[in-house]
Amino acid sequence: MYLFRKAFRVFEYSGVETILALENENVAIQCNTNLPMSYCGFLHPSGRRYSFTDLAASNGNCIIKINATKADVGVWKCYIGMKATRVEMMKVIELRVVDNVAAVQDNVTAMHGKTVTLACATTKGLVPLSYCRFEPPNTSPFSIDSTVSVSNPILNRYYFPPNKSLDRGDCAVTIRKVKYEDVGIWTCGAALDDGKEYIDRIKLEVKGLMSTASVTGVTVGAVLIVVTLCILGYFAWKRRWFLGSHRQEEEEVIEVQELGQQRIPQNSPHGSPQVRRAVIVPSVVIQSPSEPSNSPTTST
Repeated sequence: MYLFRKAFRVFEYSGVETILALENENVAIQCNTNLPMSYCGFLHPSGRRYSFTDLAASNGNCIIKINATKADVGVWKCYIGMKATRVEMMKVIELRVVDNVAAVQDNVTAMHGKTVTLACATTKGLVPLSYCRFEPPNTSPFSIDSTVSVSNPILNRYYFPPNKSLDRGDCAVTIRKVKYEDVGIWTCGAALDDGKEYIDRIKLEVKGLMSTASVTGVTVGAVLIVVTLCILGYFAWKRRWFLGSHRQEEEEVIEVQELGQQRIPQNSPHGSPQVRRAVIVPSVVIQSPSEPSNSPTTST
């Protein structure tokens, strides 16, 4: 739903009012109620407060007029004190200083598989548009108007909302069954009677399932974990192999030493290996005198 007030335009979605205004344009920010007010006030995005007495709020309207600048951009809050109750009413108003054509909502969140509408609009009132076009983040750009209905959508997914009109300065597209490929920055472009094209951007996010960025992040994280585990496994295997071969060599040395110790005589004074010396004992041959011998007698 949108309202028209002078040159700037006011839109309302989900209880939040959005004001689109040109820089240095006179803008009236207001909130009202059908019940009697005791007081009302505004909270500027910077934290500065504006208060109004009972006289200013007696007619049921609480209004503040400003010359919109970049410093005024942001979320304004209107507080209304009621005579019948002590609980205040609060209204949220977002002020944006934009160009001649601007996104109605520059950040849109949609549920996966549901329908969502992205819209841009003229800010100088209900000024007719010569054409309307969109540049999706991952598919081909397309132009759109009221002839593209739900029965003949572009690419079987995009159609012009039935409650919008180029003659009233609306450039909009409805996406049927939002997918991951729709996530990202959408650019809307529209031409006025001056022959110039004005553009703005809309960031579309998807809830309900993982977005493309999340899927990419999880995939990259999983790959990094697998690579890290492989590297750690390789070094663990190398360390185990090295320690295993080293222990095998130690076991062989110990076995050789044990065999050597088993051959050492028990009466060795220090248990250290001893080298046995070979002692040659000459043999004595005694022959009878009656038996001649051809060899000499060996004696010691």
